[in-house]
Amino acid sequence: MRQLYARRRQFSLQGTTVVKDSNNNVIYTLMGAWGSRQGVLSLYHIDGRLAAEIKQRSLGVFPKFELYQGNRQIGSLRRHYGVGRDMIFVKQLNWLVIGNLMTFNYRVFHGRELIMQITEVAGTSGTDLEFTITHEEDEPFCLCIAAILDYWAHSGKRQTKSIKSHHWRASFN
Repeated sequence: MRQLYARRRQFSLQGTTVVKDSNNNVIYTLMGAWGSRQGVLSLYHIDGRLAAEIKQRSLGVFPKFELYQGNRQIGSLRRHYGVGRDMIFVKQLNWLVIGNLMTFNYRVFHGRELIMQITEVAGTSGTDLEFTITHEEDEPFCLCIAAILDYWAHSGKRQTKSIKSHHWRASFN
């Protein structure tokens, strides 16, 4: 089990994000872009080998994402709104993601086994995400799922802001 860290504000944004270990060594880089039906984020090992990819397959309120290792699809997920907590099932991997977008605290389970835990922690220059991942071979998929969750967290804030702004204008017209 090891901890990995990434900047909270940059994790799912377009461009490149660095994922480090607890000794501040770069382990992975995440790069790509969201927002289109062909949106792709690619996760690379520090030596340049492709570790995993996330491909956005649909747009809308509940976009669908697929996880790939090489050319092989290893899982897919779609957000469903629930009451209180988010519960997301990652098909094919049989993982259950439980957490809260507002606090960005998540746990990922396979049956009763904890696969990953995500928490926000105070970093030296802002908020970081801390990923505690049980098995090193699951790290690429866990980080891809975390990027999707972060994307939903940011897009949800934009939608809420847009709705509030629209409501304010409509009430005074």
